[in-house]
Amino acid sequence: MTAHSAVPSGSRAVPVSTGPSTRRSRASRNTETPAVAKPKAPTRPVKARAGAVAKSDVKPGPKAKTRSRAKAPVRRTSEILRQILADNPQDMISVEQIVNGMGTSSFGTSLMVFSIPEVIPIPVPGLAAIVVLPTGLLAAQMIAGKGEVRLPKALLKRSVPRKVFAAAVKAILPSLERAEKRVRPRWQWATSPAAKRFLGGLILLLACVMSLPIPMTNVPPAISIFIIGMGLAERDGKLLALGVTLGLASIALVGGAIFGLVSFFGGPA
Repeated sequence: MTAHSAVPSGSRAVPVSTGPSTRRSRASRNTETPAVAKPKAPTRPVKARAGAVAKSDVKPGPKAKTRSRAKAPVRRTSEILRQILADNPQDMISVEQIVNGMGTSSFGTSLMVFSIPEVIPIPVPGLAAIVVLPTGLLAAQMIAGKGEVRLPKALLKRSVPRKVFAAAVKAILPSLERAEKRVRPRWQWATSPAAKRFLGGLILLLACVMSLPIPMTNVPPAISIFIIGMGLAERDGKLLALGVTLGLASIALVGGAIFGLVSFFGGPA
C-alpha cells in the first residue's frame, strides 16, 4: 500500500515549527539585544552619595555653634565671688587671694570686686585705700592697653577681715544675679581696644573722685565703676553706656558739691 502525503501537490511548503522552545529563544534574542546596546544610566543612590559628600563642606549651623559654646561656659562674677569665699575660710583675706580667684586677665571682674566695698559702704579703717588704689592702677593699665592685671606686691599683701568682705559680697549677690540674667553681649564696638582706653581714663577720674574726703560722694562713682566693670565682664555695650552716663553724672555731682563748699566757706564774709 502506497502512503500519500498530507500536503497536496502543487501547493507551497509551510515551514514546520520546531515547538515553543524555538519561539522563546527568538523572543529572548530580540529582547536581549537592545538591552545590551543601551548604556546604563547613573542611579539615584550615586547622586545621593555625592550630595552627602558635598554637605560635609557646609559650615555648621546655629545649633552646632551652640553646642560648641556650651562646652566652654563662661564663669559669671557671682560664681567667682562665691568661689573666693569658699576657697578662703580663714579670718583674713588678702588682695592677692582675691586677684588669684578672679584671674589676671579679667579687668571687668576686678573692677567690680574692688568697687563693692564702696557700693555698699562699710566703715572699716583703711578700706578706702584697698578700693581706690587697685581701681586707679587697673584704670592706668587699661589706658596703656595692657592685657593682664598687675598689682604691686605691697598692695597684694594687704588684707581685710573675711567677715567684712563676705558681708559685702552677700549683700550685693542678689542684685548681681538678677542683673546677670538680663545682660548679654551686644554693641561689641563698645569693648574695642580704643573704647577700653577711654573707659580707663574715665575710671581713673572716678577713682580720684572716690578718694576725696567728702562724705557720701564716693558711692555714686563706685556704682558707676561697678556697672562699667560688669559691662566689660559681660561684653555688654549698653551696660557700658549706662555706666559711662552715671559716671559723668557723678563727676558733675561731686564737682557741684565742691563748688558749693568752696563758695560757702570761701565767700565774702
